[in-house]
Amino acid sequence: MSRLASWLRAHAPELLFALLLVAVLPVRDLWAPDEPDFAQCVKEMRLRGDWLLPYLNGVPYSEKPILYYWVMKASSVLFDTLTGGLGFTQGVAAWALRLPSVIAAVAFLSAFRRWAVRFLAPGTAEPAALILATTPLWFWQGQFIQIDMLFAALLAWSWLAWLGGYLLLREHGPELAPGEHRRWFLKAYFWLALAFLAKGPLAPVLSVLVLVAFLVWQRDLAVLRRAGIVAGLCLTLLLVAPWYVAAGLKGGAHYAYELIIFQNFERATKAWDHIQPWWRYFEYSLGDFFPWVLLVPALALHLRRERRLDEAAPRFLLAAFVVPFAFLSAVQSKQGKYLLMSYPFLALLLGDLFRRMEGDRVRRLGLLLAAGLALPALALTALALGAGGVKLQSQVIPFLGPTRLMALVLVGSTFLMAVLAWRKRAGGLVRAAALGLGLLYLVGGTWGFRLLDSQKSYRRWTTTVQPLIAGRQVFYWQTIRSGVMVYTDHLMPELRNAEALERMDPEARLVAQRGEWDQDAWGMTSTLRARFEVLAAVPTGGGEILLLKKRP
Repeated sequence: MSRLASWLRAHAPELLFALLLVAVLPVRDLWAPDEPDFAQCVKEMRLRGDWLLPYLNGVPYSEKPILYYWVMKASSVLFDTLTGGLGFTQGVAAWALRLPSVIAAVAFLSAFRRWAVRFLAPGTAEPAALILATTPLWFWQGQFIQIDMLFAALLAWSWLAWLGGYLLLREHGPELAPGEHRRWFLKAYFWLALAFLAKGPLAPVLSVLVLVAFLVWQRDLAVLRRAGIVAGLCLTLLLVAPWYVAAGLKGGAHYAYELIIFQNFERATKAWDHIQPWWRYFEYSLGDFFPWVLLVPALALHLRRERRLDEAAPRFLLAAFVVPFAFLSAVQSKQGKYLLMSYPFLALLLGDLFRRMEGDRVRRLGLLLAAGLALPALALTALALGAGGVKLQSQVIPFLGPTRLMALVLVGSTFLMAVLAWRKRAGGLVRAAALGLGLLYLVGGTWGFRLLDSQKSYRRWTTTVQPLIAGRQVFYWQTIRSGVMVYTDHLMPELRNAEALERMDPEARLVAQRGEWDQDAWGMTSTLRARFEVLAAVPTGGGEILLLKKRP
């Protein structure tokens, strides 16, 4: 029994995080904008029996390489068979498509903790794992149907594996077996290849930048001769090239151009969405890494005063955070999730900070963390007590139950952290904060998501329009939202100009977002709009989706 208790304690961060994600996993349907797109791709791959290319609305989908689609399709096929179709509609189920992100998040957290135990000072692994597990962005992406968690886990693990090989090669730690450092280097190149297959050339680009920055800082470029670069390059090409060649041959020149050039180089230099100023990641990190981001100034002082950057491992950890932050800040298109692969390295640096905290420093930093948690605690408490005016309260009323419970959780966690900080108990600070944040995510991710789901799911839309489109051709006005077709048995070719609407058969049906349909744009006029009759208007995802037919 004591051995089991020791094992449970040693693996507590990843076990608790896994339980949290499993609790959240089934409580909501596909949420726009990305989840229905991925679900539709998997649905079409299953219908076609195709493992080589993803398709969206009947067309090869070039936005990302194949790995994430493979694991989603494998999950869907496996669990559709094992469960007898539990929760599946048209060959997809949100919970089955979510499993790859869940598994990637939990598996990385476990490997991350074990790596820290192996290569870093005792006492660093547990706080670092708890910090990473309770980072808001890590939780959100860990239960969301998007490529970013899988990509971040693969790329970050590749970097950790390379650092492990470097530390062993330069005798910063004992090898457990002869030649162990070579195996770590090969692991790094293997996982880098998988990251390439998940999100494309960004993986090697960031890897080269991080490694060059670190080795220049170390003045140790000579190590590249012993780091298995040639073998690593061969392994990467062996894993990546076959799919790219086969997909290019099947998809054609246009698909290959979009996959390699348009979605990578042009997106980086001539972005068409998510265009933000260079400083936006500073703003994103305030929420994505809350409340731990409040300790970054203290971490900077700690690294300087303790001369931690004289050592190889902290240097690499800092480079693995700062280099992607700087590089991605220079790219036009920005989203907080793009930095996900860097947060594990910041968590490790903060774990080292907590390991070394003592005395009045514990009190100051602990009270700072408590004050940070107090801000959302006060905001939620104010909402629960009726603040914000009539309009805001009318929006809050359906969510009053979870709002009150989340406020109570944060108030209790804030109070506990303040007490621990005042008593200078550094060991309990991270656990107390992690407990409060974990309970917050549990309440919001189950009760809160369940209440939101009816507004964001496309189930109501599907139920309403399915009898009205059965046996008919269906088109979509402008750029499609995949949720409108993922649970139906229809593809919906996109119409993007007035001439296409004029040619539409009166027996066909047209789907449109209310906001786009009411715009006099793309050749649309009030006269042309009047030639269509609205058969159904279904509120979905904060907007309204229309089903229309052309008047005779």
